[in-house]
Amino acid sequence: MRISKTMCLFVAVLLLLPAVWMTGLHAKEKPIVLKLGNVVPPTSSKNLSCLKFSELVQKETKNKIQVQVFPGSQLGNEEDIVQGVVMGSVDVHWGDVSAYSSWVRELNVFNTPLLFKDMKHWEAVVRGPLFDDLVKQLEKKVPVHVLGRFWMGERYILTREKPVYRPDDLKGMKIRVPTSGLFVPGYKALGANPTPINYAEVYMALQQGVVDGMENPVGLIRGMKFYEVTKYLTTVPVINAVNVLVVHKPVFDKLPTEYQKILEDAGEKASRYLEELMTKEMQENLAFFESKGLTIIKPKDMDEWAAKLKGFPEKYGKLWERPELYYEIQGYKY
Repeated sequence: MRISKTMCLFVAVLLLLPAVWMTGLHAKEKPIVLKLGNVVPPTSSKNLSCLKFSELVQKETKNKIQVQVFPGSQLGNEEDIVQGVVMGSVDVHWGDVSAYSSWVRELNVFNTPLLFKDMKHWEAVVRGPLFDDLVKQLEKKVPVHVLGRFWMGERYILTREKPVYRPDDLKGMKIRVPTSGLFVPGYKALGANPTPINYAEVYMALQQGVVDGMENPVGLIRGMKFYEVTKYLTTVPVINAVNVLVVHKPVFDKLPTEYQKILEDAGEKASRYLEELMTKEMQENLAFFESKGLTIIKPKDMDEWAAKLKGFPEKYGKLWERPELYYEIQGYKY
């Protein structure tokens, strides 16, 4: 029996229909949307690095993954977002590594005062095996995966009415500090009265005199306009903080391997991008603050600041599990 050309064509079309239908389905697949939360201002360099991460992920996955960034405590304060990324209500968190010290106490050490000598010292430790080991410990204890390690820049002292030239000038001053990490004992050791206040409330606290000052990197001081309600900035690098980009592990594990690699690469690139921004903005922001009437104070003798911290690891070392870790980091070869 002969089969007509028309019949052959009809059969071929029928065979192709499922493939065409499936192609149409895939074309209409919705992208995976990840929520990223942080507590920094939308226009700050820190949030720009989060936006860079989002941009890179979307580009490299050809829009199959979209990262929506929620800055400025939109998803809650630091502790809320950390709990969210651990429990899974938040997909990605960008913030202070010490916020994870509830699970790995050693992470508290990165908010001890005058821990790092300079940026190269920070780089050697945070991108080296010592920090790698702490990350592995964290990832074993809670369902998270660290995608990037970020330099926050040096954190300086900002005050309302009283200038700070020496550590003795801090005596009795209420200095706003974060609730996490070693900020409270660190500033106590320097003679201040550290006062934890939620970040979103700091501007009002300074304006109303609830606190006498605060500590922060210059980018955030500018982003939050803290220079409007203060008079003096003392450029003592008390803290050289470590921030991390963390994803909820079950979310990460569901992604194809190629997408996991894209997220990790994007985290690393966003970290390097922030370093470039921070280096550039340091001098720009100091000049900007002076133009707004802020007095910049450069310490003449760092030894007297270091002297205030004598015995600090022995007194507070249990807060980061191992007192000797402080000296291990300070003496790290690089």
